[in-house]
Amino acid sequence: MNFPFIATLTFIIGLTILVLGLLLSIWRYRPRAANGDEAEKNLPEDFGPRLTSVRLRYVRWAFALLVLGAFGFHIYWGLFATGPLGENKAFAHLKHTRDQRNRREAESNLRGWVFDRHHDIRLALAKYRYLNGQVIRDYPLGAAGAHLIGYSGLSRGDAMLERAVAAQPPREPEKSWWEKVFSFKTKEEKLAVGQDITLTIDFELQKEAAAQLSGKRGAVVLLNPQTGEVLAMASMPSFDPDDIGNDVRWQEISNDVKNRPLLNRALDEYYLPGSTFKTMTAAAAIDAHQDNLFFTCQGAGWTPPGSGRAIHDDEEESHGRIGLIEAYPHSCNQYFAQLGVVLERQRMGEAAKRFGLRVFETGEDSIGSGSVRNLWNTDNKLLSDVLAPLNSTFVAGSKITKYDLGLESIGQGYVQLTPFQMAMVAGAVANTQGAVMKPKLEMDRPPAVLSQAMSPQTATRMRQLMASVVERGTARGEFASIIRGSQITAGGKTGTAQREVVVIDPRTEQPVTYTDSRGRVRLKRDNRTDSWFIGFAPVDNPRIAFAVVVEGGGYGAKTAAPIAGRLLVKAKSLGLLNAPAPTPTAQPQASPSASR
Repeated sequence: MNFPFIATLTFIIGLTILVLGLLLSIWRYRPRAANGDEAEKNLPEDFGPRLTSVRLRYVRWAFALLVLGAFGFHIYWGLFATGPLGENKAFAHLKHTRDQRNRREAESNLRGWVFDRHHDIRLALAKYRYLNGQVIRDYPLGAAGAHLIGYSGLSRGDAMLERAVAAQPPREPEKSWWEKVFSFKTKEEKLAVGQDITLTIDFELQKEAAAQLSGKRGAVVLLNPQTGEVLAMASMPSFDPDDIGNDVRWQEISNDVKNRPLLNRALDEYYLPGSTFKTMTAAAAIDAHQDNLFFTCQGAGWTPPGSGRAIHDDEEESHGRIGLIEAYPHSCNQYFAQLGVVLERQRMGEAAKRFGLRVFETGEDSIGSGSVRNLWNTDNKLLSDVLAPLNSTFVAGSKITKYDLGLESIGQGYVQLTPFQMAMVAGAVANTQGAVMKPKLEMDRPPAVLSQAMSPQTATRMRQLMASVVERGTARGEFASIIRGSQITAGGKTGTAQREVVVIDPRTEQPVTYTDSRGRVRLKRDNRTDSWFIGFAPVDNPRIAFAVVVEGGGYGAKTAAPIAGRLLVKAKSLGLLNAPAPTPTAQPQASPSASR
């Protein structure tokens, strides 16, 4: 039953009865004498009843205006803000994500079960079990799935997919509009059961992704680049959904500023992508037919025109005169900084848009730019809202310098992305048509294209470049040896990104502060080197694209790449690297004459 709608109808009916009653009273008690108005005029100005009557008139009109104002607001919020006659998107989003007033009613019903892609009861991601005389909501993955599946309960409400599942209506026969509005639950119908949902997530791969991040801070995203199916999405450190009902444990989780276990690092944390961003720069150059350029990389670095600062390679490495075919697998900073400046900010900005990033005029504009709405391939608005990732951003305004553009072209400076977005970048390269697919979690959804990141020919060329990183580039070490043992072919790109972060005291686990020369208390900051690796497998017919980031992990080849390698081995054991079986087609039956 739609309570706001029922309340509005009741309010309208009650107000209508009141107005009709007042009009009837006015008619019944209208002045009978013709000279009534004349008699009132002859009364003295300070006549008490007359003064009272005048004041009551003002009170009456003020009351009437207040009633009309409340009536208008009630009609708007009851009929037009969240339906049935309209919707205010901002209000609907707040209601979906923060309104807990109906929590008790929602928790009085049974939610549907959440299954992984195999729809196996033994691999359910959220289910019910009977314990000590109570039916409780159970999360078999525990902390491994907390940032994806979420939690539900009277004390904390619901979060993530559990919020979206709660919005799934129980399976009931289709009712008319009038029946939906005025139907009430009987005692027999009091316990409703929500719809089950089958996700594209693989239970075992999700569990392994979380295990690979154990003891680290970071995120993993794995998806099918041809369909957009999200196969696993893990964030660590995490928390056990069973702890949400324990107030002491919940306070510990909420106040942990060092590890921030409630933060979904895959969707809601920004990172500098480092050299993984060179994938976008290379694709932009190939599409613009600027992939045959050669630049010089020297120990002193390259200084962009108009700048007094040089851009260096790691440990002031020098590659000499180099082209794209060698610069990409060896991750030459100076080459890609010069390449980005040659492409100019307009073409770099257009390429970023095609990959799904938001492009801004200045760095200040990109700060706090919000989340990507309507990104997911779903009809469930709540699912799209609760899993909306932060906007990944690129700055390409007319005021940025060539130095700034050079830094952005190598994944430093103003550019900031989420691990989820980087997985979609890898997915665009792995997609046979060079398209960014809309991510999806519901198994029964057909694939949908989000944008065309590059031409199919450019995607083919980029897959060759990323394969060269594994064969003879920065990922030829431990990552290559891991996948070689399982006869897996893969392409990838390492990344090592330096950023400034707040220093946390290891004893108190609180931010370290200091007092500057002006007596102001400031947070102490230090540099942190994040480890990145993005890629896909197999090379010939990619079935998985991935992004791995480990905060403070150092070189991408050292920390992130081995994690990705072990996850690909696990994915192969689960059959996720196999090409889908061809759909059988109906064979025409032989006619009697043909069978003779």
